[in-house]
Amino acid sequence: MTRPVYSVLAASVALSALALTGCMQGGAAAAEVDRSVFENPTVGEVPEGSLEGTTMTFVSWGGAYQDGQVEAFSVPFAEASGAELLSDGPTDDAKLRAQVDSGNVAWDVIVSSPTQSSAYCGELYERLDMSLIDDSQIPEGLPRGECFLPAMSYVAGFFYNADTYGDNPPTSWKDFFDTEKYPGVRGIEGTSSPTAGTYEAALLADGVAEEDLYPLDTERALGVYEGLGAENTAFWTTGAEQTQMVQGGEIDMIFGWSGRVFEANEAGANWKPVWNQSFMASDSLSIAKGSQNTVAAHAYINHALGAQQQATQTELTSYSPANTESQPEISEAAQEFDVSRPEVVDATIPQNAEYWGEHFPELSETWYAWVSQ
Repeated sequence: MTRPVYSVLAASVALSALALTGCMQGGAAAAEVDRSVFENPTVGEVPEGSLEGTTMTFVSWGGAYQDGQVEAFSVPFAEASGAELLSDGPTDDAKLRAQVDSGNVAWDVIVSSPTQSSAYCGELYERLDMSLIDDSQIPEGLPRGECFLPAMSYVAGFFYNADTYGDNPPTSWKDFFDTEKYPGVRGIEGTSSPTAGTYEAALLADGVAEEDLYPLDTERALGVYEGLGAENTAFWTTGAEQTQMVQGGEIDMIFGWSGRVFEANEAGANWKPVWNQSFMASDSLSIAKGSQNTVAAHAYINHALGAQQQATQTELTSYSPANTESQPEISEAAQEFDVSRPEVVDATIPQNAEYWGEHFPELSETWYAWVSQ
């Protein structure tokens, strides 16, 4: 289960359950499609055989995460619509930009991040035509924008080792940054493009009210991180590293992703979430700018948001559904990390994808300059 990394990644081809052709020609295999057939759809449905002769490419972050999405989204969509689905990845804005600039766009539906989809809306990603997508079952509080809808849900937040702090567990961001009351090493993000919420967490710990977070005072936030001290700080750069740190006992708390902590628990760790003022997050479902299959891509997104498709994705990846009607069959341990539950939604703060998208370059540069020190 590989959580997306919010940094520019080198392009590579991800193997999937569907056959890959020798050349990634998803966008080049456009077929005549009657747009009216797909208007005002029901979420999770696609007209039977409506995309016969269409070849399109689905792109995500690779690994088991993408394999789960291929099985949950692409396989049933291909069976129902008649389209041929190729799979490519990982998601890479630099590679997408090269396609857009050359006018040779091979990608169609892309799983990205809300921050990136917002930052490059209309530039690398198409504005969505909501007459082709039924969004009525998307839970409130999930990030969404002109160029994207949520692919699933998770929490970017605060988790702790229950064996370390069992009798007196931390309950707030203030506790996360209090190394005197709660000694131990904190795992934090060390990528060049931080997750939305990175600055906000430090500001909340420093007493800034939720309604006063924006515009972000990045200097003040970095001062809070400085207060941890090098001896109490460990950087992760991938989802896999999060799981390794948690599972291996290298850290005592982490600002990380719920799916990755759950994965460590499944392997024997004993970590608990602090949902209070953590950040409700999602990956984004977007369409490549210049895709020759834009109607089919909208149909794919509408289908992927269906209750059964979202439930299957949850069962295969452990990330929570982006559909209020989904009823995935998961273990009791997984249910504790199901962030679609009302009590989690009510306790968390939605990621501000719009603000982060608008200020993405400077927020990333400021963060990485500090990390690099």
